Amino acid sequence: MFAVVERLALAGIGALAVITERTDNMIRELAQKGETKREEARHLFRELAAKGEQKKAEFLCRLCQKTNLKEALSLVTREELEELKERIARLEEQLAQK
Repeated sequence: MFAVVERLALAGIGALAVITERTDNMIRELAQKGETKREEARHLFRELAAKGEQKKAEFLCRLCQKTNLKEALSLVTREELEELKERIARLEEQLAQK
């Protein structure tokens, strides 16, 4: 399951990279044609890149939620780890008393 999730994530990131590159090329063409000023083009590109990064983060977050990535990777939360440490400590105490 992890391989599928990894491929989906990489496909999403790859698609974002392609879109970013095409957007950059389009903005450069507009600037060369004089349809927009160079500084306006840079500002537009930065704005679009920031939105793209936000969308990438949202995509990865949704992907993790939908696939239960935490469970697929057998990860634990801090709370779960602390609970296990406490349980181990209690069990060690019980063994020491016997």
